[in-house]
Amino acid sequence: MTDFSNYLQGQITKKKIEKGLEILHRESPAELRRRIQNVDINEVLAKLNEYDKNRLRELGINVAELKDRVSESDIQKIRQVLGRDGDLIIKKIRNLLQ
Repeated sequence: MTDFSNYLQGQITKKKIEKGLEILHRESPAELRRRIQNVDINEVLAKLNEYDKNRLRELGINVAELKDRVSESDIQKIRQVLGRDGDLIIKKIRNLLQ
């Protein structure tokens, strides 16, 4: 049952990542700021802390593929949108993608 649960959670997580990347690539920084204005950065960090490379692998998420899809300009856009608060999130994203 754990394998099936991991599979389902992996599919859901993949879709969320894909949608997030799509929005990141498509939206302007101003639109992204508007979308996330009510998001608690601490909640985002807590959610990111649930994942590491091993967990992503368990969920069937290809880290190398994600690394290819996240460019340095994407990272800079995140920094531009989140400002100071974005540094912790960027650090966690970079650690996951190494």
